[in-house]
Amino acid sequence: MSADPAGSGAPDPFLDGGPALRTALVVRFLLELALLAGAATAAWRLVPGEVSWLAASATIIAFAVVWGLFLSPKAKIGIPPAGRMCLEIVLFGGVGAALWVTGLGGAGAVLVVIWILDLVALAVLQR
Repeated sequence: MSADPAGSGAPDPFLDGGPALRTALVVRFLLELALLAGAATAAWRLVPGEVSWLAASATIIAFAVVWGLFLSPKAKIGIPPAGRMCLEIVLFGGVGAALWVTGLGGAGAVLVVIWILDLVALAVLQR
């Protein structure tokens, strides 16, 4: 098993997992980026006028900070798995709903469905 680069001795699931796990982890990363893009798009469309760009930028920063503090593999603040799941439901479900409200329901639905499928794949592959 490979240790993580930070030297904590914990195995690195990307390096130690098979191709299916690696694929699920890459999808997970892409979902994180899609979450940021979806949140920014929803904010842009929901906030009228000249400050829509500011709302989109602030939304990206807020989501990135929350993800980094609580949900990233190297999260600064550890929360129990149930808390992580609740936070993810709020983030992905909220962005999916916001996209729906702004007329981008298809994109919101795709985001949420792929997130759920990736969660299932990661749960099965990381046993």
